[in-house]
Amino acid sequence: MRGSSLLFDLDGTLADSLPLCLHAHRTSLLRHAGRVFGDREIAAEFGKTEEGMFRRLVPAAWEACLATYEEEYERAHHLCPAPFPGVVDLLTRLRQSGLRLGLVTGKGQKSARITLGKLGLSPLFDEVRTGSPQGDVKAEHIVELTRTFGVSLDRTAYVGDFVADVRAARAAGVLALAAAWAPGVDAQALAAARPDALFRSLGELDSWIESWLGSSGAVGGGEALAGRRG
Repeated sequence: MRGSSLLFDLDGTLADSLPLCLHAHRTSLLRHAGRVFGDREIAAEFGKTEEGMFRRLVPAAWEACLATYEEEYERAHHLCPAPFPGVVDLLTRLRQSGLRLGLVTGKGQKSARITLGKLGLSPLFDEVRTGSPQGDVKAEHIVELTRTFGVSLDRTAYVGDFVADVRAARAAGVLALAAAWAPGVDAQALAAARPDALFRSLGELDSWIESWLGSSGAVGGGEALAGRRG
């Protein structure tokens, strides 16, 4: 099992933290840009860290906007009080089994640290990689972690809830696993992105992992979409 690694996205994959993110963005942008930004407008900027988003949206006041965001994000974390049910148990068992666990998120360092700390997830990951103000660097970080862990790409899987996560896994050359259990997730768009498997519950992912670790890497369980690469 030490020859395999499992990497996770954070928002919408391990916890229903997207409403918190949107709230903190709306609050900070209203204060520093002077208008209300809609959820779709905010989500269209995802990929960059919060710093990168504010540098583009409020270039003259991005530092103040970022400070407001981080303060509001921590203050309002009651909007995301816990991980999805079963997440802590699953990660704990996987870590105890010897599987290398990593977190690859597009969040900034501070917001990621806040959420991992408040949800008690920090001790469960061997390595954490956060985003870049310049844009999406998940694929690069996935490859970096496989090298850090000394694990081959074909024995690594990345779990995420956005189409961009599936694309990042593909670009990195690892198994792309779609997490479709968060409220409001676009499961149809995830399926259309052709992941290696799509899971509608954490239990389905758990079963898949057991099968994967007990085999030579075959994809089974969930809505298996193996053979759709390319």
